[in-house]
Amino acid sequence: MKKISSLLFAATIILMAACTGQPNSKEYTLTGNISGGSDSLEIFLQIIDENTGEFVSVDTTTVQNGTFIFKGIAEQSPALRFISTEGLSRPVPVAIESGNIDVSIDTAFVVTVKGTALNDKYQEFSNKRNAINNQLRELSKLGKEAEKAGTLTPEYEKELDNKYDSLYNGLKKEVFDFTKANITNPFGVYVLIDRGVSFDATQLKELLPSLDTKVKASARVQKLEKRLQALEGTEVGKQFIDIKGTTPDGKELSLSDYAGKGKYVLVDFWASWCPPCRKDMPTVVEAYKQYKNKGFEIVGVSLDDDKAAWEKGIKDLNITWPQVSDLKGWKTELGAAYAVNSIPHTVLLDKEGKIIAKDIHASELLSKLAELMK
Repeated sequence: MKKISSLLFAATIILMAACTGQPNSKEYTLTGNISGGSDSLEIFLQIIDENTGEFVSVDTTTVQNGTFIFKGIAEQSPALRFISTEGLSRPVPVAIESGNIDVSIDTAFVVTVKGTALNDKYQEFSNKRNAINNQLRELSKLGKEAEKAGTLTPEYEKELDNKYDSLYNGLKKEVFDFTKANITNPFGVYVLIDRGVSFDATQLKELLPSLDTKVKASARVQKLEKRLQALEGTEVGKQFIDIKGTTPDGKELSLSDYAGKGKYVLVDFWASWCPPCRKDMPTVVEAYKQYKNKGFEIVGVSLDDDKAAWEKGIKDLNITWPQVSDLKGWKTELGAAYAVNSIPHTVLLDKEGKIIAKDIHASELLSKLAELMK
């Protein structure tokens, strides 16, 4: 039903100055309770290594009678740490600040962190985000069930898509609003780094200047700075940015081999493993058949990392236009040049190579080409 998005699940350890008053004591006590958890289960308090991006344990304890405890002296500025243990899908962020921090892990390994100002604030945001994500998953489930039962009519699919878009846009707003309101504390910076790939150029330009100098120098923030440059460089009205990749038969091919040569060119970012891409491809194939001899070309850019799967996708989907890839998946430099964070993603160039449209849905492509070539 929807695009496949790249998800970033790592964050840089951030030490930021707190703007609120601190208790007289700098001690912190983190007390955790696990429902049904077995004793002797190891619990890790971790940071992220700035060089490798891997989680590194800085403290360890074990569960005793369903409870675990970390104690220490909080640094002057709240520090971001992560709680990790067997069974958690990913480490859970927690702000280490003076006071009593309460952590609960239920039988489904859902984690709640509360007790201090920053952790309460982040938990409230997390609850809102999780509620919306649950609704999005339910809509996807309804669509799959209807498709399997043969009851997914165009009208019902459109209804589900509209609901999905509304919820998803609401989720993006929640994430941005929280980040903006908390950009000077560890959680705001964490969400920016973790979800910044979903922010547009205007949002990034608003957030990035607010960061501390040390934070701005981190590798993950520098990556967002490069993304901002790519977003601004590929806005509608700008000249295309040339990219070069390898074709399935091992030859080098550049976008400039086709762009700016007197034809309309659709740059189609896709992957063989992407369900929405595969669903849209028959319409793109039809558009190519109708207009390839009338001044229209497509250059496919694959986010595959498996050459055999890429080649099979090309064959199965009857793709006959030029194709390139660097076989780096979401780490592709070709996609990064156009700030691609979800697929399918399309960029339409005019005959001179100027960007005239982005993210044209397959259902709109035929009418757009008919308009341009009338």
